[in-house]
Amino acid sequence: MMKAGETRTYTIPLRKEFLKAARWRRSKKAVSVVRSFVIQHTKSEEVKVGRWLNETIWKRGSKNPPSRVRVDVKKEENYSIVELSELPRKANKTETKIEDKIPEKEEEKKETKPKVKKTPVKKPVVKKETKKKSTSTKTKKK
Repeated sequence: MMKAGETRTYTIPLRKEFLKAARWRRSKKAVSVVRSFVIQHTKSEEVKVGRWLNETIWKRGSKNPPSRVRVDVKKEENYSIVELSELPRKANKTETKIEDKIPEKEEEKKETKPKVKKTPVKKPVVKKETKKKSTSTKTKKK
């Protein structure tokens, strides 16, 4: 049993369990297997799955999750946090708030693209010749 504040690393086998689920539900089943594994090993009631672990499981779609996952489990007082053991490079960079990034991008776009009015190009009009129907009467052959 883990104590509060303790961190452990586990390799969770997922294949044996998600093969029991329908093909289109496999990633969802893999996440539930991670939760049940952590509940069993930490004896905590609530489990929070980290962003990078969730993205890793769902990266290849709902039909093809990874067969095993290496995770770090940290137990707090009432809950446990599960996160991917080897975080990708994106996670290591310092992230700024999304609100701060959006106005900068809009300003850059406005500065780089000068506004030019486009005049519509007129296509030359081509008159179609209509074929006249012949008004001949049919004659009967004897």
